[in-house]
Amino acid sequence: MTASGKPVRIGLIGCGGVTHERHLPALKSLPDADVVAVADVDSARLNRVADQFQIPARSTDYRSLLDNSAIDAVAVCVPVGLHVEVALAALEAGKHLFVEKPLSLDLGEIDRLIERASRSSKMVTVGFNLRRHRLLREAREIIRSGSLGRLEMIRTTLTSNHQKVPAWRAKRESGGGALIEMAVHQFDLWRFLLGTEVEEVFTYSRSSEWDDETATVSARMSDGVIAVSALCERTSNNNTVEVNGRAGRVRVDCYKFDGLEVSPAANVPGDMRLRLSRIAYALRELPPAVLKRRGGDYVATYGQEWQHFIDSINDDTPVECTLDDGRRATQILLASLQSAASGQPVKVAQA
Repeated sequence: MTASGKPVRIGLIGCGGVTHERHLPALKSLPDADVVAVADVDSARLNRVADQFQIPARSTDYRSLLDNSAIDAVAVCVPVGLHVEVALAALEAGKHLFVEKPLSLDLGEIDRLIERASRSSKMVTVGFNLRRHRLLREAREIIRSGSLGRLEMIRTTLTSNHQKVPAWRAKRESGGGALIEMAVHQFDLWRFLLGTEVEEVFTYSRSSEWDDETATVSARMSDGVIAVSALCERTSNNNTVEVNGRAGRVRVDCYKFDGLEVSPAANVPGDMRLRLSRIAYALRELPPAVLKRRGGDYVATYGQEWQHFIDSINDDTPVECTLDDGRRATQILLASLQSAASGQPVKVAQA
């Protein structure tokens, strides 16, 4: 609730899949959020989404939404090429700002947004929802505790079962493909979990009907840790993170309620004691998972990131995921795209 005791009034610009399937269901479940307006250039999609979620104000021009004085905060969920344009307009209109990832494919544009935001009193955050995943946050605490010993490698896998995507999602130049849409999440997670920066990347990508349908990215972190990510748009659904240290390993399956696994370095996956402990852990986690219907906790990340943003607005406290975080993830992404095109490793600072 705001200082007046009323929910934060939110408008969403863009009614595509992430708005319709993730943000709106999450926001509708939060008592201190009130979605009062949506905008989209596609009037049929706009009305379909607004009708489904009973949203009173709707417009095919995002500027009309921004002119609405009843709106406190705006979410920018349009294709990446329009992110900065709409975000700058939202700040000029005096709105708190949530921008989906990646911020832009142009660092100069991002710097313009950062400069403008620095002159605003409004809260601004970037939509890296995996930062709010319950199990990944537990894994982060384990990593930061030092119990894994000297870290050697982080390995992430993100694959999807997309068989059809909007036209813009099929082209790298318009912001589509596994690198731009998916890998940027992994780049942010590397930084978030390890607390270090990415120095150099090497990317291999395969395109077919769509650009960058499948890709691998290898990287060296600033402390020498090796990072590897595998990405694929058109196979099965998988979202796993594994961090290996000399004393142990932590692994998270983001789609499972009991997806956190910690094991000493000397253990092998088939060890009977380890398997029994996994069964006991699953049994402990099952009741709250059933009661809360959170499944693998992945969908809940959207509600958690919105709750954090709303709390920051109400309490005037810093957001966790800043525009600088968004810029750093984008710079890694640009280095990755450059590497995929050249077939050579690329230093992130030179991207």
